[in-house]
Amino acid sequence: MNENSNFNSNWNYLVAFHFWASRRATKYWYLGGIVPVAWLILLAVQLLNKTITFAEDWRRILFPTLILFLMWAEGHEAAKKKEAAKMKAKDLT
Repeated sequence: MNENSNFNSNWNYLVAFHFWASRRATKYWYLGGIVPVAWLILLAVQLLNKTITFAEDWRRILFPTLILFLMWAEGHEAAKKKEAAKMKAKDLT
């Protein structure tokens, strides 16, 4: 197994974890923020070390950041709807 396929496999696990964590019950809203916050920390370290520059790498900075936060927001909304549906079903019984 070469290094690139190992990276892709790890990335798949990370995205799967983020998807799972983003859809937890609303009382665990912070779980979905683990990956986006880690991403922001990684970006900050790279920007401070001048490994990346915003002018040249803005696409690699902006798009993954937006995707991670949108996944988190979408998952949080789905969890709120699921919880509301449970409460409504409980009220009807």
